[in-house]
Amino acid sequence: MAAARLPSLSFFFPAYNEKDSVEAVAREGLDVLPRFTDDLEVIVVDDGSTDGTAAIADRLATEDARVRVVHHSPNRGYGAAVRSGLSSARKEYVFFTDGDRQFRVADVERLIPALAGAEVVVGYRRKRADPPRRIFIAWVYNTLIRLLFGAPFRDVDCAFKLYRREVFERVPLGSVRSNGAFFSPEHLLVLRAAGVRIAQVAVPHYPRTVGEEKGASAHVVARAMRDLLRLRLRLWLLPRRDRAALDDEERS
Repeated sequence: MAAARLPSLSFFFPAYNEKDSVEAVAREGLDVLPRFTDDLEVIVVDDGSTDGTAAIADRLATEDARVRVVHHSPNRGYGAAVRSGLSSARKEYVFFTDGDRQFRVADVERLIPALAGAEVVVGYRRKRADPPRRIFIAWVYNTLIRLLFGAPFRDVDCAFKLYRREVFERVPLGSVRSNGAFFSPEHLLVLRAAGVRIAQVAVPHYPRTVGEEKGASAHVVARAMRDLLRLRLRLWLLPRRDRAALDDEERS
Protein backbone atom coordinates (compact mmCIF):
# COMPACT_ATOMS: atom_id res chain seq x y z
CA MET A 1 0.00 0.00 0.00
CA ALA A 2 1.31 3.47 -0.91
CA ALA A 3 2.51 5.65 1.95
CA ALA A 4 0.22 8.52 2.96
CA ARG A 5 1.49 11.84 1.61
CA LEU A 6 1.58 15.34 3.07
CA PRO A 7 1.38 18.56 1.04
CA SER A 8 4.60 19.88 2.61
CA LEU A 9 6.81 18.93 5.55
CA SER A 10 9.46 20.53 7.74
CA PHE A 11 11.70 18.03 9.48
CA PHE A 12 14.06 19.29 12.16
CA PHE A 13 16.25 17.89 14.87
CA PRO A 14 18.26 19.57 17.65
CA ALA A 15 21.94 18.67 17.80
CA TYR A 16 24.36 19.47 20.58
CA ASN A 17 27.80 17.91 20.11
CA GLU A 18 26.45 15.20 17.81
CA LYS A 19 29.24 15.21 15.19
CA ASP A 20 29.07 11.43 14.85
CA SER A 21 25.35 11.36 14.01
CA VAL A 22 24.28 14.74 12.62
CA GLU A 23 25.05 13.87 9.00
CA ALA A 24 23.42 10.45 9.26
CA VAL A 25 20.18 11.89 10.66
CA ALA A 26 20.03 14.66 8.07
CA ARG A 27 20.68 12.25 5.20
CA GLU A 28 18.13 9.82 6.58
CA GLY A 29 15.56 12.60 6.44
CA LEU A 30 16.55 13.57 2.90
CA ASP A 31 16.43 9.94 1.72
CA VAL A 32 13.28 8.77 3.52
CA LEU A 33 10.89 11.71 3.78
CA PRO A 34 10.30 12.23 0.02
CA ARG A 35 8.18 9.07 0.37
CA PHE A 36 5.70 11.21 2.28
CA THR A 37 5.91 14.64 0.61
CA ASP A 38 7.08 16.42 -2.52
CA ASP A 39 7.89 19.62 -0.61
CA LEU A 40 10.49 19.00 2.09
CA GLU A 41 12.88 21.02 4.21
CA VAL A 42 15.36 19.64 6.74
CA ILE A 43 16.45 21.93 9.57
CA VAL A 44 19.42 21.22 11.80
CA VAL A 45 19.33 23.20 15.05
CA ASP A 46 22.94 23.40 16.21
CA ASP A 47 22.66 24.28 19.89
CA GLY A 48 26.10 25.81 20.41
CA SER A 49 28.07 22.66 19.61
CA THR A 50 31.81 22.71 20.16
CA ASP A 51 32.78 19.41 18.52
CA GLY A 52 32.41 20.11 14.79
CA THR A 53 28.66 19.50 14.54
CA ALA A 54 28.10 23.04 13.24
CA ALA A 55 30.62 22.69 10.42
CA ILE A 56 29.12 19.39 9.29
CA ALA A 57 25.63 20.87 9.29
CA ASP A 58 26.77 23.90 7.29
CA ARG A 59 28.42 21.64 4.73
CA LEU A 60 25.19 19.69 4.32
CA ALA A 61 23.32 22.94 3.70
CA THR A 62 25.75 23.89 0.91
CA GLU A 63 25.34 20.45 -0.68
CA ASP A 64 21.53 20.31 -0.63
CA ALA A 65 19.20 23.30 -0.91
CA ARG A 66 16.58 21.50 1.18
CA VAL A 67 18.82 21.74 4.26
CA ARG A 68 18.91 24.78 6.54
CA VAL A 69 20.88 25.29 9.74
CA VAL A 70 19.89 27.32 12.78
CA HIS A 71 22.85 28.14 15.02
CA HIS A 72 22.76 28.97 18.74
CA SER A 73 25.74 30.58 20.38
CA PRO A 74 26.28 29.77 23.13
CA ASN A 75 24.38 26.61 24.03
CA ARG A 76 20.81 27.49 25.13
CA GLY A 77 19.46 24.11 26.20
CA TYR A 78 17.25 21.42 24.72
CA GLY A 79 13.95 23.27 25.02
CA ALA A 80 15.35 26.37 23.33
CA ALA A 81 16.62 24.20 20.47
CA VAL A 82 13.20 22.59 19.99
CA ARG A 83 11.57 26.03 20.18
CA SER A 84 13.91 27.31 17.44
CA GLY A 85 13.12 24.34 15.24
CA LEU A 86 9.37 24.78 15.61
CA SER A 87 9.51 28.52 15.01
CA SER A 88 11.82 28.13 11.99
CA ALA A 89 9.61 25.59 10.21
CA ARG A 90 7.95 26.93 7.05
CA LYS A 91 5.92 24.01 5.80
CA GLU A 92 2.34 22.93 6.51
CA TYR A 93 3.39 20.01 8.72
CA VAL A 94 6.29 19.86 11.16
CA PHE A 95 8.04 16.69 12.31
CA PHE A 96 10.90 16.43 14.74
CA THR A 97 13.07 13.88 16.42
CA ASP A 98 16.41 14.00 18.25
CA GLY A 99 19.86 13.95 16.72
CA ASP A 100 21.10 10.88 18.60
CA ARG A 101 19.63 8.23 16.25
CA GLN A 102 17.46 6.58 18.90
CA PHE A 103 14.51 6.87 16.52
CA ARG A 104 14.18 6.06 12.83
CA VAL A 105 12.88 8.84 10.60
CA ALA A 106 10.92 6.36 8.50
CA ASP A 107 8.70 5.61 11.49
CA VAL A 108 6.92 8.90 10.86
CA GLU A 109 4.65 6.74 8.71
CA ARG A 110 3.22 5.43 12.00
CA LEU A 111 2.17 8.97 12.97
CA ILE A 112 0.70 10.26 9.72
CA PRO A 113 -2.55 8.21 9.73
CA ALA A 114 -3.45 9.62 13.16
CA LEU A 115 -3.63 13.12 11.64
CA ALA A 116 -7.09 12.19 10.38
CA GLY A 117 -8.43 12.86 13.88
CA ALA A 118 -5.75 15.02 15.47
CA GLU A 119 -3.75 18.21 15.06
CA VAL A 120 -0.69 16.91 16.90
CA VAL A 121 0.53 13.31 16.95
CA VAL A 122 3.06 12.36 19.63
CA GLY A 123 5.00 9.14 19.80
CA TYR A 124 5.52 7.08 22.90
CA ARG A 125 8.33 4.59 23.18
CA ARG A 126 6.93 1.08 23.01
CA LYS A 127 10.03 -0.25 24.79
CA ARG A 128 12.54 2.33 25.96
CA ALA A 129 16.14 1.42 25.04
CA ASP A 130 17.85 3.43 27.78
CA PRO A 131 19.84 2.61 30.93
CA PRO A 132 17.71 1.57 33.96
CA ARG A 133 18.41 4.83 35.82
CA ARG A 134 17.05 6.92 32.98
CA ILE A 135 14.01 4.68 32.58
CA PHE A 136 13.25 5.05 36.31
CA ILE A 137 13.60 8.86 36.17
CA ALA A 138 11.26 8.97 33.18
CA TRP A 139 8.69 6.80 34.97
CA VAL A 140 8.70 9.09 38.01
CA TYR A 141 8.48 12.17 35.80
CA ASN A 142 5.58 10.89 33.68
CA THR A 143 3.75 9.70 36.79
CA LEU A 144 4.10 13.12 38.44
CA ILE A 145 2.75 14.90 35.38
CA ARG A 146 -0.25 12.58 35.22
CA LEU A 147 -0.96 13.12 38.93
CA LEU A 148 -0.38 16.88 39.03
CA PHE A 149 -2.06 17.82 35.76
CA GLY A 150 -4.48 14.97 35.11
CA ALA A 151 -2.86 14.62 31.69
CA PRO A 152 -3.11 11.23 29.96
CA PHE A 153 0.25 11.43 28.19
CA ARG A 154 2.21 8.19 28.23
CA ASP A 155 5.64 9.58 27.38
CA VAL A 156 5.88 13.37 27.57
CA ASP A 157 9.55 13.52 26.58
CA CYS A 158 9.37 11.25 23.56
CA ALA A 159 11.21 13.17 20.83
CA PHE A 160 9.05 11.96 17.97
CA LYS A 161 6.22 14.37 17.20
CA LEU A 162 4.25 15.55 14.17
CA TYR A 163 2.31 18.83 14.15
CA ARG A 164 -0.01 20.75 11.89
CA ARG A 165 1.88 24.04 11.83
CA GLU A 166 -1.36 26.01 12.16
CA VAL A 167 -1.52 25.05 15.86
CA PHE A 168 1.37 27.45 16.52
CA GLU A 169 -0.79 30.30 15.25
CA ARG A 170 -3.62 29.36 17.61
CA VAL A 171 -1.31 28.57 20.55
CA PRO A 172 1.86 30.67 20.18
CA LEU A 173 5.14 29.18 21.33
CA GLY A 174 5.52 32.21 23.61
CA SER A 175 2.96 30.64 25.92
CA VAL A 176 5.56 27.99 26.79
CA ARG A 177 8.02 29.48 29.26
CA SER A 178 10.57 26.73 29.78
CA ASN A 179 13.69 26.52 27.63
CA GLY A 180 15.02 23.44 29.39
CA ALA A 181 14.00 19.80 29.47
CA PHE A 182 10.48 20.74 30.58
CA PHE A 183 9.76 22.47 27.27
CA SER A 184 8.22 19.40 25.63
CA PRO A 185 5.91 18.45 28.55
CA GLU A 186 4.88 22.08 29.06
CA HIS A 187 4.13 22.47 25.36
CA LEU A 188 1.88 19.41 25.39
CA LEU A 189 0.09 20.63 28.51
CA VAL A 190 -0.44 24.10 27.03
CA LEU A 191 -1.75 22.63 23.76
CA ARG A 192 -4.10 20.32 25.65
CA ALA A 193 -5.41 23.19 27.79
CA ALA A 194 -6.15 25.13 24.59
CA GLY A 195 -8.26 22.29 23.21
CA VAL A 196 -5.81 21.08 20.58
CA ARG A 197 -6.55 17.49 19.56
CA ILE A 198 -3.57 15.27 20.41
CA ALA A 199 -3.13 11.61 19.43
CA GLN A 200 -0.55 9.18 20.81
CA VAL A 201 1.10 6.43 18.77
CA ALA A 202 3.62 3.75 19.80
CA VAL A 203 7.01 3.96 18.08
CA PRO A 204 10.20 1.85 18.30
CA HIS A 205 13.16 3.14 20.29
CA TYR A 206 16.78 2.15 19.77
CA PRO A 207 19.92 2.23 21.94
CA ARG A 208 22.29 5.15 21.52
CA THR A 209 25.40 3.91 19.71
CA VAL A 210 27.43 7.13 19.39
CA GLY A 211 27.91 10.24 21.49
CA GLU A 212 26.85 10.78 25.08
CA GLU A 213 23.42 11.14 26.62
CA LYS A 214 22.75 14.64 27.94
CA GLY A 215 19.23 14.59 29.33
CA ALA A 216 19.58 12.81 32.68
CA SER A 217 22.15 14.89 34.53
CA ALA A 218 21.24 16.05 38.03
CA HIS A 219 21.17 19.67 36.86
CA VAL A 220 18.83 18.95 33.93
CA VAL A 221 16.47 16.86 36.08
CA ALA A 222 16.39 19.48 38.85
CA ARG A 223 15.64 22.27 36.40
CA ALA A 224 12.85 20.25 34.79
CA MET A 225 11.29 19.54 38.18
CA ARG A 226 11.48 23.22 39.08
CA ASP A 227 9.71 24.21 35.86
CA LEU A 228 7.09 21.51 36.38
CA LEU A 229 6.22 22.79 39.85
CA ARG A 230 6.19 26.40 38.67
CA LEU A 231 3.67 25.58 35.95
CA ARG A 232 1.48 23.64 38.36
CA LEU A 233 1.53 26.53 40.82
CA ARG A 234 0.74 29.05 38.10
CA LEU A 235 -2.23 27.00 36.89
CA TRP A 236 -3.52 26.57 40.44
CA LEU A 237 -3.29 30.25 41.31
CA LEU A 238 -4.75 31.76 38.15
CA PRO A 239 -8.13 30.98 36.61
CA ARG A 240 -8.07 30.18 32.90
CA ARG A 241 -9.23 33.63 31.82
CA ASP A 242 -6.57 35.39 33.87
CA ARG A 243 -3.86 33.01 32.66
CA ALA A 244 -4.65 33.90 29.05
CA ALA A 245 -4.57 37.62 29.82
CA LEU A 246 -1.26 37.28 31.65
CA ASP A 247 0.33 35.33 28.81
CA ASP A 248 -0.89 37.93 26.28
CA GLU A 249 0.59 40.70 28.40
CA GLU A 250 3.97 38.95 28.74
CA ARG A 251 4.19 38.32 24.99
CA SER A 252 3.41 41.94 24.09
